[in-house]
Amino acid sequence: MRKGRLVKAAAIGMVCSMAFLSACGKKEGVITEGGDRPAKELDKDHVYSFEDIDIPTDKNSNVSKVCANKNGLFLSIYNYDAEAGDMKFYRFPYETGEMEEVALGDKKNTSFDNMVCDDDGNIYAVEYIFNDEDTADEAADGEENEDYGSSDTEYKLVKFSSDGKVVFEQPLTEEDSGSYVSSMAYAKGKGVLTCSESGVSLYDENTGEGKNIYKREAKENTYFDGNLFRTRNDDVYLIADEDGQGTTVSKLDPSSMTFADTGEAMPEDVYGGYGLYPGTSYDFYKYDSNGIYAFNIGDKKCTKICDFTASNALVEMVNFIGETPDGRLLIENSSIDGGVLSYLTKVDPSTVEDKEMITLGTVYMADQVRKQVVKFNKSSEKYKISIIDYADLVEEENDGDDDYSDTYMTGINKLSLDITQGKAPDIILVDDSMPFESYAIKGALEPLDPYFEADDEITVTDYLSNVIEATKVKNHMYSVIPSFYVTTCVAAKDIIKDEVVTLDNYKDICESCGIDPEVGMGMLTRSDARQLYQTIGSTYVNYEDGTCSFDTDSFVKFLEFIKQLPESDENVDYEKYESYYRENKSLLKSYWLSSFEDYQVLKKGYFGKDIVFNGFPSTKDGKSYINPMLQIAMSSDCKNKQAVWEFMKSFLTDDYQKSIEWSFPVEKKAIDALAEKAQENPYYIDSNGKKVETTSVWSIGGTDVNIEALSKEETQTVVDFIESVTNSDGRDENIINIIDEEAAAFYEGQKSAEEVADIIQSRVSIYLSEQM
Repeated sequence: MRKGRLVKAAAIGMVCSMAFLSACGKKEGVITEGGDRPAKELDKDHVYSFEDIDIPTDKNSNVSKVCANKNGLFLSIYNYDAEAGDMKFYRFPYETGEMEEVALGDKKNTSFDNMVCDDDGNIYAVEYIFNDEDTADEAADGEENEDYGSSDTEYKLVKFSSDGKVVFEQPLTEEDSGSYVSSMAYAKGKGVLTCSESGVSLYDENTGEGKNIYKREAKENTYFDGNLFRTRNDDVYLIADEDGQGTTVSKLDPSSMTFADTGEAMPEDVYGGYGLYPGTSYDFYKYDSNGIYAFNIGDKKCTKICDFTASNALVEMVNFIGETPDGRLLIENSSIDGGVLSYLTKVDPSTVEDKEMITLGTVYMADQVRKQVVKFNKSSEKYKISIIDYADLVEEENDGDDDYSDTYMTGINKLSLDITQGKAPDIILVDDSMPFESYAIKGALEPLDPYFEADDEITVTDYLSNVIEATKVKNHMYSVIPSFYVTTCVAAKDIIKDEVVTLDNYKDICESCGIDPEVGMGMLTRSDARQLYQTIGSTYVNYEDGTCSFDTDSFVKFLEFIKQLPESDENVDYEKYESYYRENKSLLKSYWLSSFEDYQVLKKGYFGKDIVFNGFPSTKDGKSYINPMLQIAMSSDCKNKQAVWEFMKSFLTDDYQKSIEWSFPVEKKAIDALAEKAQENPYYIDSNGKKVETTSVWSIGGTDVNIEALSKEETQTVVDFIESVTNSDGRDENIINIIDEEAAAFYEGQKSAEEVADIIQSRVSIYLSEQM
């Protein structure tokens, strides 16, 4: 889900208004199977079987680099919980299929980067030798060495034989030593090429002696993303993007050792050379969360090779894609639990088992949902969930020409139209830009109360009652919210004492404390007003009755409150504003509270003292809002409703709830477990299964905040607060757009607040009447 967007919804109001006129309703509270609707066909053409080979990694180590030649792979693995220099190399010969460690000897205080290998099995890598103990410790912790070119670190190119013996070590060229080496490639019969912002250098494969062969003039405040590749015909290409000006493809002339621009364009969805892997059937492979794609230089589009979901594969972060001599694909896939090598073998489409299709519609796919889809598909003998990403559909129709905001909103429009015309996917990932309540009122969504009541494994009382209430429309549950965060405003306890900051007293409290009301909300400006329309503005709408109350003194005060904020945040010194709360120069800090750690960041960092959750100021009190990180609904026209429910409730199980990070789980037991963990200092479990305390530091306005154990009272304060929030964040971009469009006339002095309020009241009333 995407919070705090500033994009405008193009024509979504018209689309939804027209579509709802033809939507059909269903009887509430009754489980019935839906009728036949168009369903996405099972993808049998991009199915691969995955044969996994474990890599010796765990939660405290990961694969740093992978390189390949015709005989096999070489991998470097870095251990975070060990001494500096604890990087191990492994060889994976295709012939044996067994992982073999390559001993590199005593390499203390040393790290390696950008590994490549030649046809004889020799390994080349950039070697960092840390002469300063602190720098070495940072490397051991996996921290990036920001001071590239420091006198405390030596930079060399090292060549190892296939059995780990050092063939040579040579200093990097002057250009490479002063600029991070981002890419390397082996040039057959010549040596190793390196690419940095300073250009390209060549290191002789026999002596290691280096020289710069292409000098680039680095420009201030610009970036250069250059990547070197050795392709299937032993050609070497430099694929680069300079400051977002577009991708250029240059080819190495081995006779003159110079690069010449080929003039070739790359496929639309390829940006620079990042994430490309040379192949043998194709020039390059790439991947995204959906699958693996391939292309040849000069192609306008990528060819889809493997669909991860259709293949029932959980793929998180690919660090390598290649081909084995027998024609199989081989990928290295890392996750938080370690890494695996996977052989991918294409499955004959005629042998792919037929199953009943369940469709899941979304606009940009959430990774945690994709994982649950794969788990469901693996375990179900009868059903298979197929993902329909409406953003992908828009990009395909427009050949990728739209920018993000256009693609996103057009995808929302397409999904909304399908929902309201009775062609909704069986499962809907609800985006916060969708008029969710309107869908429910018109009968487009299935009430979930009967499913909860009939389920022997799920009990509604095990979950936070306020979040359950947030899923209800007219007293019926219409969605599952597995995780959430809370949008609120925070204040220093000693400033507001027992008061609640409202629209009525905001200015008085600011002035009594010596705070300029214009910066009383810190960095919040009029250009951020959409956030306030989505929160406070949503309280003026009643979807269940189809009414609104914008023509009131309360809303007029709301507009006047926004007008006193700074017009924009141009040329704002963010670090200075972050310290305003500690210095009592700002009153209310708007914040997305999603963890117990956030409480410390607020209390110790932003304010430096005790805090209270005031909420956004409204006429009578402060209001905080529940924001779903994920919200899932079922179409009332769904054909296989019980199967869909089985998928939906998987997000409420103990296993899923305890795995949630970066937000609050909805399960009470999972919340309690997080509260208990927050009462300990930060730690990780090392490779021996031992708990090791670590440090977590935030820098807020120039002040470092050490995250430490919270007291039981502090964690209870957070729990009590998130359980007390009953308001749901406004999701209807149509209404937000109306407020945004009309309020500008008041802010610019063209109309009075009362005139603007009356116009908004009229427009929103018409919109709501069309939804009823």
